[in-house]
Amino acid sequence: MEINYELYKFFNEVAKAGNITKASEKLYVSQSAVSQAIKQLEERLECKLFSRSTRGVELTAEGGMLYSYISKATTLIENAEEKLSKMRELSEGEIVIGASDTACSLYLLPILEKFSTKYPGINISVINRTTRELLTLLKNGTVDISFVNLPVEDDSMLEITPIMQTHDCFVAGEKYANLAKRKISLESLSDIPILMLDESSTTRQQMDLFLLARGIKIKPSIELESLSLLAEFAKIGLGVAATIKEDVQKLLDTGELHELRFNVPLPTRSIGLAQAKDASFSFATIAFKDFVLDFH
Repeated sequence: MEINYELYKFFNEVAKAGNITKASEKLYVSQSAVSQAIKQLEERLECKLFSRSTRGVELTAEGGMLYSYISKATTLIENAEEKLSKMRELSEGEIVIGASDTACSLYLLPILEKFSTKYPGINISVINRTTRELLTLLKNGTVDISFVNLPVEDDSMLEITPIMQTHDCFVAGEKYANLAKRKISLESLSDIPILMLDESSTTRQQMDLFLLARGIKIKPSIELESLSLLAEFAKIGLGVAATIKEDVQKLLDTGELHELRFNVPLPTRSIGLAQAKDASFSFATIAFKDFVLDFH
C-alpha cells in the first residue's frame, strides 16, 4: 500500500489534540480539510479510527493501536529533520580526512585548529597514511577528502587541487655543517650517510626518481617514517637528511640544522587536496573544503 504521509500527519495531530478544531488550528487548515483527511485514511485502512465524544473525538481500539506507531514514527521524523537542520547549520556533522605525514605537519594542523574552533560541534577524524594508501582509501569511500603529496599517478577517478608548494632539501647537523659552506655536487651524496623516508613515501620516491635521472642511486643508512625524526637524527650527527624545507625551516633559522646547496636545483613539489570526482559531500565536508581553499 502506498503511504500517504499527509494523511498520517493529520491523523497524528487529531489524536494528540482529541479535537478536530484544535488540530486544524495547529495544521493551519480548515476543519473540513482535517475531517476529509481522516475519512480518507479510514477508507484506505478499512476501519474506524475515531469516535465522537462530548469533548471532541476519541481513538477507537484500532485508532489507538495505529497512533502508538504513528506517534513514534512522527517523533523519529521530527528528530531526523532537527538533526539535518543542525548539520546544515554546521552545529553538528562529521568529516573523515586522510593526510600524509608531510601534509599533517606542514599544512593541516593549523587548519584543523581554526576550523574546530569555529565549528566545535563537527567531529573530525584524521587517518594518517602514505599518499598511495590515502588514494585507495579515497576511492573506496573510507575518507571524504585527502591531503596528499604531489605528483600522483594520473587517475580519472580523482580531482586534485594543489594547495601548498614544498621544496625538497638536504640538511645536516653540526657534524656535517662544513658541507653547507659551499655548493656541492649531487654525486657527493654517495659518500655521505643519508637519512631518508621509507620507500613507501611519495616524497622519497620522487627524490629517488630525481637522483636516478641524473645517474645517482643512494642507499640510505637510515630509513624512517617521520619527517620530524629525520630532522632529529640529522641534528645528532647520524647523517644528512633528505627532507622538506618547510618542515625544518625553524631549525634552519635557529642554526640547529644547515641546508646543503647543490650545483643543480632540487625539485619543487606540492601538497594537494584530493577528492573523488562526482562525489556527494556532507554539509560539514563542503564547509571544510571551502575553509581550506580560503585559508591562505
